[in-house]
Amino acid sequence: MNRDIDALFKAGNQAQREKLEKNGHKKGFDDIDIWKAFCRLRGEVEELDAELSANWDCNYIRHEAADIANFAHMIILVCDKELSK
Repeated sequence: MNRDIDALFKAGNQAQREKLEKNGHKKGFDDIDIWKAFCRLRGEVEELDAELSANWDCNYIRHEAADIANFAHMIILVCDKELSK
């Protein structure tokens, strides 16, 4: 079983960065509420589900998956801040 963690993070982080930079005009996330991030994550999962069910546009799928990962990382950031107190 192949588990190329470096390749996984390289691809994922690149897509996540692209999506965040594309939406640079949006509000920051340094102080996002954990529930707000979770609700947004669920919304992004629904968008990905709709795309997978309809079109299979890999560029769009890639960026929707990056959105999901970004909101998951926002939740991790909130937790890390809380744990470091």
